[in-house]
Order: sequence, then structure tokens, then C-alpha cells
Amino acid sequence: MAEVCVALLTPFTAAGDVAYDALETHVEHLVAEGVTSLMPCGTTGEGVLLDDGEIVAILTRVSAVVGGRARIIAHVGRASTRATVALASTAETVGIGAVSAVAPYYYKYSDDQIRAHYLALLRAVSVPVYAYTIPDRDGNVLSPAVVRTLAAAGLGGVKDSSKSLDRHREYLACGVDVLMGSDTLVLDALRLGAAGTVSAIANVEPRWLLELARHASRDTDAATSAQARIDALRERTRASTSVIAALKRELALRLPGYPTHVRPPLS
Repeated sequence: MAEVCVALLTPFTAAGDVAYDALETHVEHLVAEGVTSLMPCGTTGEGVLLDDGEIVAILTRVSAVVGGRARIIAHVGRASTRATVALASTAETVGIGAVSAVAPYYYKYSDDQIRAHYLALLRAVSVPVYAYTIPDRDGNVLSPAVVRTLAAAGLGGVKDSSKSLDRHREYLACGVDVLMGSDTLVLDALRLGAAGTVSAIANVEPRWLLELARHASRDTDAATSAQARIDALRERTRASTSVIAALKRELALRLPGYPTHVRPPLS
């Protein structure tokens, strides 16, 4: 079955601290539901609003709860290569199975600069490395040419949040695993040959993503129905000022007591 990875939310207390008890409860729920992997501290996890110490503490707690029952893909992307490598090196010591890093952001970077960034990360860790592209947020393009070069250097895969199936096809041709990062395109991506998905909606409805992964290649009606339910929930959360806050509210309806706070300046 294709990989179903949860783009894990980070719960916060009213005071703005990480709510570790709620995190552990949520992780146990997701693993019990059967998700194959978790990606803490990424976009949905408000990763850029967390400091490195918090990220390491979150990874440590998640690893302890998971206990080898699912893969942990730690998102370690920071603005600089030095900071990304340092965080990845620490993350590798707390029981994670892979690392993911968003393309370097804020400044505009050339293909050569982006390639050098990921090559440094590949040299720094022994676990698989995933390049994460989300051009709407990082402001840079992870080109297929760069991915092909990185594949030859050992890149494990790409998390694709480009929102483009044409670009997704190009990544699939690069010889690495590609994980679809846009919930509305999961079925299309799986039918094209994607290795799986990194899903925000799976925080709330993991069974829908698991059902979609099981049926994508052989049961058109079941797969289409699952994708339609995912799309409807995605649209409901997108109607909110903050998608992340909306996801937390949806989760709290299913997991009573889960805190709905986000970290400022999100609201």
C-alpha cells in the first residue's frame, strides 16, 4: 500500500507552549488507526514558528510514543544550510527514520545554491533525505534538474506541494520516491505512481487517506468517494482565516480535549 504520512499538527497551550500530553495522545490515536508515517514540525506543524529545542523535544516525544510502529520523517528545514544541517544531525539521534527539509526560503536562490544546500544535508545524515517543495511558501523552485542530480547523490524522495500534476510527473521521472503534499491531488498522484502522500487532513480523518491508498489502483468508486470526502473537509478548512486553526478545531471535535490554539502571529 502507498505511504500515508500525517503532516502532524503541533498543539499549544493557551500560554503558547507546546502541549506535549495532547501531542502524545494524538500520535497514539494516529498510529492506532494505522498510518504508516508521521512528519512532525513541517508546515502544518507550524515548524517555522518552533525553536530548535522545541523541535527536538517534539521529535523525542513522538518517537517514544510511536515505538517503531510507524516511520517518523522529521522536518528539519531552516532558513540556512548550517541551521538545517545542525538540526538534522540532532534529530537523527532521537529515533527518527528520515528527514525532510523545505527548500531554503526567504531569499531567491539559484539551482546551484539549492543543490548545494541539499548535498550538504545528504552528507550530514545517514537516514533518507526528502526534499520538500512548497513554492507558495518558500518562494523558490525545486527544479526536476536539481532533483535528478540529487537522486544520483542518494536523495530518498520529494514531498511535492507544488500543486501541479505536470510538475509531479516530472519529479516521478527523476528516479526517487515522490509523496504528494496536496490533499486534493492524492488520488491523481497515486494513479500516476506516487509513493504516497503527506496529508494535513490525515490529522483529522486518517481512515479516509488509508482507504484512498488501499483502493486507488483497484476500486474506482471507493477511491473516488474517499477523495471526495477529503476534498469536502479541505474546502471547509480553507474557508477559515487559518487552515491550521481550522484543522485543530476539526480535530478537537473528534479527539476531545485537543487544544485549538495556534502560535502567534497565526491566529
